[in-house]
Amino acid sequence: MATPYVKKTQPFDAEKDYEITLSWTGNRAAANRILIYDHETGARIFDDTVSTYLLKHKIPAHTLVNGKKYWIQAQIYDVQSTPSPLSDKVQFYTFETPDFYFENIPESSVIETSSFTASMHYYSPDWENIDKYIFYLYDASKKKLRDSGEITDRDNILYNYKGLDNNTVYYLRCTGVTENGMELDTGYIEVTVKFENPNQYARIYATPIPSQGCIQVASNLVIIQYNGTDTFEYIDGMIDLRDKTLYYDGGFLIKDDFTVLIRGINLWQNTELFKMSNGSLDLTLSSRIYQDGQLCFKLLVPNGASHYLLYSDPQVFENEDMITVAIRRKNNVYQLKVFVELRSDTEGNIWYGTERPNRKLIQDNDAWIDTEGTTHVAMENDYTLFLDNAEPLHAILDDLWLGGE
Repeated sequence: MATPYVKKTQPFDAEKDYEITLSWTGNRAAANRILIYDHETGARIFDDTVSTYLLKHKIPAHTLVNGKKYWIQAQIYDVQSTPSPLSDKVQFYTFETPDFYFENIPESSVIETSSFTASMHYYSPDWENIDKYIFYLYDASKKKLRDSGEITDRDNILYNYKGLDNNTVYYLRCTGVTENGMELDTGYIEVTVKFENPNQYARIYATPIPSQGCIQVASNLVIIQYNGTDTFEYIDGMIDLRDKTLYYDGGFLIKDDFTVLIRGINLWQNTELFKMSNGSLDLTLSSRIYQDGQLCFKLLVPNGASHYLLYSDPQVFENEDMITVAIRRKNNVYQLKVFVELRSDTEGNIWYGTERPNRKLIQDNDAWIDTEGTTHVAMENDYTLFLDNAEPLHAILDDLWLGGE
C-alpha cells in the first residue's frame, strides 16, 4: 500500500490553528491521522484521526508550545478503512508571531514630502532572525507600481520610496521571511502624499537667452565658504566644533526679520556658542550652568546705550541630548526658545550570567554578556558605559568598560 508524506511545514504560531497538508497516491482517502513528537524528548504529544476526503489536518491552537522543534508523521485510511504505513517523520518549528510593522508612518497617514524612508520594526520573542524582505508600493486601486527587490540587511530594515506624487493616495506594504521560513506581511497600509510647493528660496529660475542659444539658471540659494585654517570632522552628520570655531565673513547678509536655529549636542557648558554681526546688528548667544544644576541660554543684543537681554527657561539635559536654540527677530523684537530632544539610547539594559535571559523580559537594545553566575540585569539608568583605552578609575559593579589593549 502507498505511503503518504507530509508536505513541507513552515514555522507557525502554536497559539493559532494551523492546517497540515498531506500527499497521497493510493486509493481514495476516507480518513487521516497525524502524530506529533517532541524533538528533544521523543515523546508523542499529539495523536489525532479525522474522517475526511481532504488531505488536510488541523492542529488546534495551544496544542503545541512556541519556541520548540517537533516531528510529525501521517497515516491514511482508505474507504475500506485499510491503514497505510506511517510516513517518514518531518521536522518543523513553532514560533510566536513576530512583531512586524511600519514604525514611522505619521499618525495622520499623511506624508509631507515626495520621498519617504520607511522603517520597519521587527522583533521575534523566540529569537527568530528575519532572513529577507521586500517593500512594495501600490496605487489607490492596489495595483503594484514597484518594489524594492529582495533585501537581506537585518540591522536596517528600511527603504526609501522616491518620486511620490503630490495629492495622491498610495498603499505601502512589506513582506518577509524568517530564517526558518516563517512568512511575514504588514498588509496594505494606506497613506496620502500631500506637501507644499518649495518656498521661494528653493526655486530655480530659468531664463532663455536666444541670442546665445542657451538658458541661464539662477536660484536664491547662496553657497558660503568657511574662512579659517582649522580642519573639522563630521560625526553622525554633525560637525565637531569642540575646542574649535567655525567662522564665516562673506557670502550672505542677515537683515530685517530673521530666524536662526543653532542645533547640536554636548552643549552642557559655560561658553559663548554663537555670535554674528553685520556692522550695525550684533548678537551673542551664550550658556551658563548655575549652582542649582540648571543651565540657561542668554541672548545679548547691543542696542545703543542699552542692551537687549533675554534668558531662556532653566534647562536640565544630558550632553547626549539634541538641543535646538531658536533666535527670532520680528519688528525689532527678539524671541529666544529652547527645544530639547532626549537622546535615543543605543544601549539598553545589560544582562550578565550563564543563562540567556528570558526572551519575554528582553527589550530592544538589551545586551547579554555570558559570564559566570546566576543571570541578573543591570538597568540602563544604573550603569555607566566607558569607551576608552585606559581602564576607568571610578567604575562600580555592573559598569561596562569597552577598551584596553
